[in-house]
Amino acid sequence: MGRVSSIVLRAMVCVCAALALTAGAARGAEPHPHVGRLPGYPVIRGVVPVLESGAAVSAHEQLVNGAFAAVRAREAGGLAEPNEKFLSKCDSEASFVATQDMCYRGGPVLRDPTIHLIFWQGPVVAGVSTETNVEAFTASYIETVARYFEDVSHDNGAQTNVFAVDPQYFDENSKGELVPGEYALSFENGPADVTVDPTPFPKHVSGCSDNTEFSQGPCLLDSDIQAEVEKVAKSSTKGLGDLYVVLTPKGVGGCFEAESGECAYRQYCAYHGDFGGDGHTPGDQTLYVDLPYLGEVPGCDSGVHPNEAFSEKEEEEAEQENELLDGGADAVIDTASHEVNEAIADPIGSQCATNAKKASECERNAWTDVIGQEMGDKCLPPESTVFGIYGGALGEVVLGRPARAYNQEINGHPYYTQREWSNEAGLEQGGCVQRVINARFTVSTGARATVPVMLDASSSGASGDPAVYFVWTFVNGEQLGTESPTISRTFPRGGEEVVGLTAYDGSGNAETTVGAFIVGAAPIPPPPPPAPTPLVIKEPVTPGHITSAELARRLGLPVSGKKLSGVGSIALGHAECPPACGVTLRLYAKVTTGARGRRVTKRVSIGTAHLTLAAKGTATLGLSLNAKGRAMLHKLHNLTCKLIVTVEGQEGGTWQIVRSLTLTR
Repeated sequence: MGRVSSIVLRAMVCVCAALALTAGAARGAEPHPHVGRLPGYPVIRGVVPVLESGAAVSAHEQLVNGAFAAVRAREAGGLAEPNEKFLSKCDSEASFVATQDMCYRGGPVLRDPTIHLIFWQGPVVAGVSTETNVEAFTASYIETVARYFEDVSHDNGAQTNVFAVDPQYFDENSKGELVPGEYALSFENGPADVTVDPTPFPKHVSGCSDNTEFSQGPCLLDSDIQAEVEKVAKSSTKGLGDLYVVLTPKGVGGCFEAESGECAYRQYCAYHGDFGGDGHTPGDQTLYVDLPYLGEVPGCDSGVHPNEAFSEKEEEEAEQENELLDGGADAVIDTASHEVNEAIADPIGSQCATNAKKASECERNAWTDVIGQEMGDKCLPPESTVFGIYGGALGEVVLGRPARAYNQEINGHPYYTQREWSNEAGLEQGGCVQRVINARFTVSTGARATVPVMLDASSSGASGDPAVYFVWTFVNGEQLGTESPTISRTFPRGGEEVVGLTAYDGSGNAETTVGAFIVGAAPIPPPPPPAPTPLVIKEPVTPGHITSAELARRLGLPVSGKKLSGVGSIALGHAECPPACGVTLRLYAKVTTGARGRRVTKRVSIGTAHLTLAAKGTATLGLSLNAKGRAMLHKLHNLTCKLIVTVEGQEGGTWQIVRSLTLTR
C-alpha cells in the first residue's frame, strides 16, 4: 500500500484480493514503482485474501504468480527498475526470483521490542458497552490475548514456536556490519503493557463505508488508531523499541480513510504501520498494529480455537448466549502472530515518492521478497501449498467438547497460528514453518578420496520433534533426498569438501546447515601380484661359469630330502652380492582332494620371501610359513614341500634351484 495520512500501511491481512489491483487508491506520497507502478506488476504486498472459497484461492494465486512472472520477464529482458539506486541489489538478482526468498534491502529489524496492548473498548457500564451495536470485551478475551504475549516473551530464543524464524533476518549496524536478528519480545501482564481504554469512539458522520454484519457500530479511521496510540504512548518511549497493538471490540469497524473504500472485514483483517518522525530515519517513528475483533469473520478466523472454555458449564452458558467460547481470542492471536512477526522483520516499510531523487525521499525497509511480500504474506497459496497455511497439528486440547487442535505450544499453552516464511527452509517444502528444528551432521573419521564416506544426520531434529526427511546438497549441484539420516558418499579427490543438509520434520519445518571438512588423499593401491614363475627345472650355465650346483653350495641351501623345522622362521642359508644380488624364495606343498578315482593333486603356496642385496652386501636366507602352511603343518605334523630359489646376478644372469624338503613340527 502507499502512504495513507502520512503513514506507511503494511502487511495488511486482507479479506479481498481486489484491493491489490489498484495502485493509486491511497492518498499521500505515491508508492515506489517497485511495488506496483510497472505494467503487469500488481501491488500484492501485505494482502492476504479470504480463503473460504476455491475462487478466492485461485484469484490470489493468479495475483502472486503474475507478479513473479513480471519480475522474471523484467530480468530476462534486462530492464532497469525505476529509482533502482534506492533499492537493494538483491531484488534484481535472478537467484531471489528463482527461490522466491525474502531479501534484505537495508534498514533495521526489531530487537527485543516491548509489546504494549491497548484494548480500546469504549465506555462500559456493568460490563455492557454503552455504544450502539458494540459488545464489550470479555474478561477471557483480554486475559487470553495478554497471556499469549506473556508466553511468547517467556519463550524468547526458543526454537519451538513460529517466532524462531526471526533470527535469520539480520540488519546492518552503523559500521556496515551485518548483525543477526533475534527472537526476543518484552511483555509483562501488568499496567505497563496492558491498557483497557474506556474512551468513547469518535463519530464519523459519513464516509466510513464499512457497514457489514461484523461492523454495525462505530467506524474508526486509521488516523483514529494513530491518535489512540499517541495518547497511550505519551508516557512511554517510542521508536524501534516499542510496538503498540490496538484491539477494538466486536461491532467496531474501520477504514483507512474516509470514503477510501478500503475497510475492515471486506479488504483487511488487520495491518501494521508507523507514523511520526521525518518519514525515513529509523527510530523516529511510532510502530503500531491495528487488530479489529476477528472471531467468526470469514477469511480472518481459521475456525480452530484451542483456548475455548474447558468446563461444561462455561460451554453451555456460551452456547445459550451464542458467543464464542474463547471470546474470539484465538482468531485475533493468529492474526497478531502474522503482524508482529512481519513488524519484526520489516518495521518501517519501503516507500518512495514516484520521482524520488535522494534517499531522504524514501523509507528504508528490511525484508520482503522480489514482489514486495512480507514473511507472513508469503505463507498463503501458492507458496504455502505444502503442508498448508498452518502445518501439522502438534496435538489436540481434549478437556473441552469437542477436541480442538493446536499447532503451537508456547510456555505450555496451546495456540493455532499461521506459519511464517523461512529462507532456510527452501521453496521445495513451501518455505513456511511452524517452528525451527536443528540440522546437524557428522562425517566418518579418516575420510579419504575414492573410499565411501559416511554422512550421518541422526542428531538433527528436536526433542519430541524428530527429523524425518533429509536433503543433501553437494558442490557439483547434485541433491539427494532420503528418509534415512545416513548416506554413503564417495568423493573423487582429496581436499576440502562442502556439503549442505536440509532436515525436515513431519510438519515440513526445516533448517539448513552447511558443513566443510577435509577429505584425505586416495589410498595408494596395492602392488599387483607377482607373475607366477614357470616350474622349469634347469641347471643353466651363467656368464661367470657358475653352475646352479655351485651357487647352491655358496648359498648354503639344504640338500634335497632335508628335514627342517617348520616352526617360526625357516633357515635356508645365506647370500652375498655378487653373485647373488637378488634372491626370491618360494615354498610349495602338494594337496590332494577328491574321492577315490577322482582325486586331484594341486600345488599350494605356503611361503614366499624376497631379498635385494647391494654390492658387497650379505643377507641371511629364510622365510616364514603363511597361514595356510601353518594350518597344514599343524594338521599333518610332517609336510613334504618343494623349495624354488630364483637368483639374480649383478650383471643380469639368473639361476633357478629346486629342492625337495620335509617340514616338521
